[in-house]
Amino acid sequence: MFALTACRGDRKRRQSWRRLVLPLCPRCHRHLVVAGAEGRRLKATGERWHLGHGVERFESKGAPRPR
Repeated sequence: MFALTACRGDRKRRQSWRRLVLPLCPRCHRHLVVAGAEGRRLKATGERWHLGHGVERFESKGAPRPR
């Protein structure tokens, strides 16, 4: 299982981004590692995939946690 970030549309809009945890085969994982911060574009949807959740910070969709 790997943390992934996907972007479809305008990189500046928070709604374009989503975070997932998915299983990846070794080949797909290697392609995302090589792609680095640029990410890898899925031809079918135009969505750009990035390995990890550290790409493009944005606010949480949920309520803020109490401190």
